Amino acid sequence: PFAAKDLQDSAGVRTTYGSAVFADHVPEEDAESVRRLREAGAILLGKTNTHEFACGVTTDNPHFGPTHNPWKQGHIPGGSSGGSGAAVAAGLVPFATGTDTGGSIRIPAAACGCVGIKPTWGRVSQRGTFPMDPTMDHVGPIARSARDCAVALNAMAGFDPEDPWSPRVDAEEEFTRLIGRPLRRRRIAIAPGFEPVPVSASVRQNLQKALRTFEELGAEIVEIELPPADEVVETGFTLITAGTALTHRDLLPGNEERYGPDLRLLIEAAAALDAGSLVVAQRRREELTRRFEQALILSKCDALVLPTLACEAPPIGALQVMVEGLEIDVTMAMAAFNVVHDATRLPSISVPTGLGNASLPTALQITTMPSADALALGLADALENALWPPAERRPPL
Repeated sequence: PFAAKDLQDSAGVRTTYGSAVFADHVPEEDAESVRRLREAGAILLGKTNTHEFACGVTTDNPHFGPTHNPWKQGHIPGGSSGGSGAAVAAGLVPFATGTDTGGSIRIPAAACGCVGIKPTWGRVSQRGTFPMDPTMDHVGPIARSARDCAVALNAMAGFDPEDPWSPRVDAEEEFTRLIGRPLRRRRIAIAPGFEPVPVSASVRQNLQKALRTFEELGAEIVEIELPPADEVVETGFTLITAGTALTHRDLLPGNEERYGPDLRLLIEAAAALDAGSLVVAQRRREELTRRFEQALILSKCDALVLPTLACEAPPIGALQVMVEGLEIDVTMAMAAFNVVHDATRLPSISVPTGLGNASLPTALQITTMPSADALALGLADALENALWPPAERRPPL
């Protein structure tokens, strides 16, 4: 059994994309990834709430209401795949689908104490999934464990000749092949200087515990230097804003009153972008991608570890959150560490690291080279089973 994010088409089942515009929309066909899951024998139980058109990190939907975090009522589950993260954490389904353009798989996985993987861009077809920015959109699973993510991804992934963003691959990947493997001689990169926003004490404390666990498992921790964090985040958000505005260019006129206020503000902000800004952002994206890849190659590291969220899940309705005495925009606190890997299109998986001071989950993300998704899953599997096993991650429902 599984649930599908309400951004993905499901034949004969109402699919709203989190919007009043599509309140009565019933697709005739499944999204390609949903179709593949059903073909593999998975049973669709229902659709999960999403931030409106996936354009946000809280899943506080103005049309269908907010989703609560199973670990603490009144707190967000992250977004935009917050319904999927909450459904998995609450035990309603063993896994659910999500999408990730600025962190929308990894953010709810982290906030809800689940595992969520944003695969290498294009490994899972986008066809039948409402776009935010197809050049950064990723489709992937959120599950209770890395192993379950790998099993789900085995069914979801593969070349789709009808999806223009799907790269042809020579052979189907076996994403479970490195599950259960030892970590001896693995090199894990960390970048202490890469901090786009301050990180809370509980996130930092649990991250250090996770790094010690990696070492106990036989891995070596290596410090590396990454490109300036502000440059990376600015590039990612510029691309997302421009892509979202283009997606809604023809849909918004005549439907203004059926759009939520935060989404209208995002689209209006894109009006300030000129063509030159977008071209510069596209060029920077390619440069940053090469620099991130080179940082791993030159240091001979298998993966990069960064926090997933800057803090634990904020209360529903909060616009700012206090982190180490500083007031930070909630979107930045949730997405700043995530958007980089959407821009570079590298595979990245969020893994729970423990509970923070507010008794809400914290997490880190493991990022590998392009198409090394199985390695990311293998590293995540080893870490979570040694640090905080899935069977022990049960919210106090």
